[in-house]
Amino acid sequence: MYDQSKITLGKTIKNARQQHGFSQKDLCKLLIMPSDNFQTIDRCLLSKIENNRVDVRSDEYDWLIPRIAGIFAYDIAWLETLRQQTEVEPFDLSKALAVFPVYFNQQHYEL
Repeated sequence: MYDQSKITLGKTIKNARQQHGFSQKDLCKLLIMPSDNFQTIDRCLLSKIENNRVDVRSDEYDWLIPRIAGIFAYDIAWLETLRQQTEVEPFDLSKALAVFPVYFNQQHYEL
């Protein structure tokens, strides 16, 4: 069973971002890393990371830890420890998540 009270890399990133007053868009801009392979991240992926919906233990996120540590002045070893203990949080579809209103234009169409 997934333990929601556990400190995870995603929760840590989200808390630090909010404490520094950064939006997800702001943090994405700071995370751009120009190099040979040009690592970047978009708001959708950042949201998934913050909500533990992707496996950050994967090698493709190796570049993220030093960047986060540099931006928020965190210890890289501590972030790496959080990263290794972070599990993907299962998405529970049995609960109603939200109800979105649907709006229609006031135009009438002949069928």
